[in-house]
Amino acid sequence: MTALAELKEMAGSLGLPSGTISFHGKAPSAYLVFTPLFDDLTLFADNKPQMETEELRLSLFTKENYLVWKRRLTDALLERDFVITERRFLGVDDETGYYHYSLDAAKEYVRLEE
Repeated sequence: MTALAELKEMAGSLGLPSGTISFHGKAPSAYLVFTPLFDDLTLFADNKPQMETEELRLSLFTKENYLVWKRRLTDALLERDFVITERRFLGVDDETGYYHYSLDAAKEYVRLEE
């Protein structure tokens, strides 16, 4: 499984629409957008990488209290063994009324031969 697949599954369990999102009509009051930030091959043996690290940014957009979502997302990420590398409040969009909060999360995976 990849970090993106795990994050989409996590968002679904929290009832948050997520992914690369384009709305035709009214947008939900809260949603997540994922942006890949970094991926690296690590822990080499026999000149082959054994581990893969992936880091993504979760951008939360909500018209609700973002502090509640911050806590829920933080707990959900930690339960799934993600490392949270940054959390940041980015502001409020006066035009749409959405709060924008981001969490950067990374996870290591055993690299499987394909």
